[in-house]
Amino acid sequence: MIVVNGEPYGAEDLTVQALVERLTIEQRGIAVALDGEIVHRGEWSTTLVRDGARIEIVTAAAGG
Repeated sequence: MIVVNGEPYGAEDLTVQALVERLTIEQRGIAVALDGEIVHRGEWSTTLVRDGARIEIVTAAAGG
């Protein structure tokens, strides 16, 4: 079990890329943190999300 944005999610041993795709999130304008550390987009396809991981996915918002 992993936690995504504070909610339990029943998947693990996926890459960050696979998780984002599984969640059907628009990939442009988002940032992903794994256990409190930002994962650079170029590392998404090689970074594994293991059991017990905490993922935060945030979307950039324009404003003023």
